[in-house]
Amino acid sequence: MARIDTTTRLDTTRTPMWAKLTRPQIFFPVLAIAILSFFVLLPLAVMVLASVRPVGTSVFEAGPFTLDGYSRAYENLDMLKVLKNTLIFATGAVGIGLPLAFTFAYFTERTDMPLRNAMYSLMFIPMSIPVFATALGWVLLLGPRAGTLNQYLRLLFGLDTNEGPFNIFSMEGMIFVQALGLVPSMWLFLVSVLRNMDPSLEEAGGVSGASRLTVLRKVTLPLMRPGIGAVLIYFFIVSVESLELALALGPTAGIQVLSTTIFYALSPEATNGIDYAVPAAFGMIGLGMGVIGIAFYMYLIRQSSKYAVVTGKAFRPKIVRLGRWKWAAIGLIFLYMTIKVIIPVSILVMTSFLRFYQPPVPKVWDSMVWTFANYEDLLSYRFFGRYFLNTIYVAVGAATLTMILVSFFSWVIVRFPGKLTKVVNVLAFMPLAIPGVISSLAFFLLFIGTPFYGILPVLVAAFVARYIAFGTRVMHSAQLQIHKELGEAAMMSGVGSLLIFWYIDLRLLIPAFMNGWLWVLTHAAKDFSVGLILASASSLMVGNIIFGLFNGGSFPSSAAMMMVLVVFNLTIVLAGRRWITKAVRG
Repeated sequence: MARIDTTTRLDTTRTPMWAKLTRPQIFFPVLAIAILSFFVLLPLAVMVLASVRPVGTSVFEAGPFTLDGYSRAYENLDMLKVLKNTLIFATGAVGIGLPLAFTFAYFTERTDMPLRNAMYSLMFIPMSIPVFATALGWVLLLGPRAGTLNQYLRLLFGLDTNEGPFNIFSMEGMIFVQALGLVPSMWLFLVSVLRNMDPSLEEAGGVSGASRLTVLRKVTLPLMRPGIGAVLIYFFIVSVESLELALALGPTAGIQVLSTTIFYALSPEATNGIDYAVPAAFGMIGLGMGVIGIAFYMYLIRQSSKYAVVTGKAFRPKIVRLGRWKWAAIGLIFLYMTIKVIIPVSILVMTSFLRFYQPPVPKVWDSMVWTFANYEDLLSYRFFGRYFLNTIYVAVGAATLTMILVSFFSWVIVRFPGKLTKVVNVLAFMPLAIPGVISSLAFFLLFIGTPFYGILPVLVAAFVARYIAFGTRVMHSAQLQIHKELGEAAMMSGVGSLLIFWYIDLRLLIPAFMNGWLWVLTHAAKDFSVGLILASASSLMVGNIIFGLFNGGSFPSSAAMMMVLVVFNLTIVLAGRRWITKAVRG
């Protein structure tokens, strides 16, 4: 190694003048706060302002302030019933999804179940399928009259009825579909919790004579309490914000939740002139629920030190031998994948090749008309040249801008610690407390009535605001692994701070950056709620068209479009995961 002469005076004349004047430890945190204020604080401030404006007055128009919007919102609707439905829906979905996700995570990390490594790729398949696709599939399967499974069950058991025995258009149906969709993301969170927990206390319980089930119940689960509680609260908020599933199943079931209440309050037929105070008042309830949830989340994170079992010593979890039960474990996972992916996607594929939907039961086989027309119609300019292109533009734009910004935020948080940096950290975490439908509503109120309303960059900005918190957590963890000596060496050579971030930190963070980019892109592509609230006639996305066809009863056309979106997402996920794996190994 070359010897460095430490007595030589460093040449500082190459340091850029702007770096001396702006003081990076102040300039960059202030810049981060300004950017975050636009994406987080400004839309929320506009929503609060809109909630106190009178009928016929836009958000920024001069005029008085009033609380009439709150009374109009709550007097014309049974708000207690809406809140009750929302709580039942969110609690039921999390209550079913969490035990399943924990079971799958335990099988993956702590047992000798076959194909454990394959789980990390397998679980990304249901994660990339739009919630609306699963909902549409189960509508075709368990619709009370024409549902395929219902028809076969009536034939099999000789039921003398034209409906049932199951009805997807119900609270139970909504909870069922939502729980299926939560499991993969919950699994991803819980795998990390199990992986980072020293199993020595579990082994001590086993040595003392306790059974595996007793150790799991009295040792493992209590040690994981903060992690499990954090997952529970986070995905409760995710369920509160769920819009597309509630729109697909709720109206037919006669069930209204908070997200659909906000959506319908924004519809022209739901208002008499300009009256944005009503949806804004509903939004304040959702924001309050999110803030309370995140307050509990932060409390659990602070309490996690009491349950710390990871020390400086290296450890290797003891693998539980499942014996003959390993095939039952594989069977349970296969059953989930069948219910979440195989069955609903199969019925969507079949429906996409029908001229008009008919359940594939024996009595109608001969009258079913098969066609490629649904896919041929997609070859027109309107779909691939406009709607699909808009979707790709928004998804790629949101993923790219989100990851660049959160990489910058995490770099500022790690490299320039101080009071301003703490503000950056708080603002970057705040979107976790804002349900997605509330964030979209805030952007709607911010830009409605301006030339910027409904343009694609606004949709990109709404997605960026939605995923800032997730991206910052990912990149902050990765940034901590880059030693500051690399930046210091570059700085002594006269390189400016911003160039250090761009050419050193960001390049070393490419694997983590691409993981986050892939996650944001697939979630933005499969999300319908932002487009349904913010898109105008010139910025319609695939989700807008699918929802319109679904509402109009054109199931074959909507199924064909949905399959294109599913194939796009799966291709991106599989190709992206393969590239990341090669990049890490290389």
